[in-house]
Amino acid sequence: MRFQLDEEYELTRAAVRDFAESELAPGAVDRDELERFDRSLFDNMATMGLTGIPIAEKWGGAGSDLLIYSIVLEELARVCASSSVMLGVHTTAAWVLAKHGSDSLRETNLMPLTTGKKLGTIAYSHSTLRGKRMGQDIYKLDGSLPSVELAGVADHYVGLIKHRAGGFSLGMISGDSPGLTCAPSESKLGLRAMPRAELRFQSVNFSLFNGIKEKSEREAEVVFNDINVIRDIGAAAQATGIAQGALDAALAYAKERTQFGKPIGRQQGIAFKLADMAANVEASRWLVYDAAWSTDRGLSSSAKAAMAKLYAIKHAVATAIEAVQIFGGYGYMREYPVERYLRDAKSLEAASEHSYSAILSQEAE
Repeated sequence: MRFQLDEEYELTRAAVRDFAESELAPGAVDRDELERFDRSLFDNMATMGLTGIPIAEKWGGAGSDLLIYSIVLEELARVCASSSVMLGVHTTAAWVLAKHGSDSLRETNLMPLTTGKKLGTIAYSHSTLRGKRMGQDIYKLDGSLPSVELAGVADHYVGLIKHRAGGFSLGMISGDSPGLTCAPSESKLGLRAMPRAELRFQSVNFSLFNGIKEKSEREAEVVFNDINVIRDIGAAAQATGIAQGALDAALAYAKERTQFGKPIGRQQGIAFKLADMAANVEASRWLVYDAAWSTDRGLSSSAKAAMAKLYAIKHAVATAIEAVQIFGGYGYMREYPVERYLRDAKSLEAASEHSYSAILSQEAE
């Protein structure tokens, strides 16, 4: 057994780290402060070939795997978590199309997503949304969907709609569809450069994927499991990146800040904190890699992905808190990055509760 990444993965890490430092880092503070979404960053990711990493080349993707995908998200989140989450949400939408859409839908809608010409997101059914069948593959939607990621800026919404009689449908809604509007973006604690808002529908056409309309409950579980696995791996990778960024900042500060005639990093209390932080970041990273590696090989990975997410987010929050403590009073100031890492980690934590049930349900089988 060899715990070492192949050269391809390390080269990808180095390239994405350079991209993050040069393209994302300079404006990260202002984007967070102003809650500003910058579409040009997504366009630059597309130029880098990052917008369709785990999608087959014949559909415009990179033809790579979830392990490289997790490394990319980690490196982006190390500098700007909002940008990493944007790419994760977009990739999840493309992933659903690639795995469960019809060939005709892939040709018309998937390739623009994987090549980055279009920005996609995913929207989940809610009791506030109602649909009326207008034809074999068309519904009219009225109502709203609360708190949709990338609402108002996405070009395509991949929708998961539950039916009253059971089962569900997957479909596509164009961002410029007549009757589709968006409430003002929510003001959030963290991930502030990542828009999230309510989508409003007034007689909006909803076109089903021909290949997966009205799935049974059992088939629905398979689709939802696929979505949860890639989302959990993505969130775990993002949390690991946030934790690594907080650790890097704390280490640099501990070397520069002197107290009692020596850098504070050489004081036992601070040194122990940094050691614990480093150990937890490394443990998070390998949990993510294991989940991604297992998924890439078709092995059962739902529990592994949920464990990675649960552990990585928990320790991202803890690492960011310790980083703030090491910075002392400066840790609470906006001009230093650690308070942003803490806010971003807490925002990821807010959506992680289902990990416990996912782990327990898998272990009980």
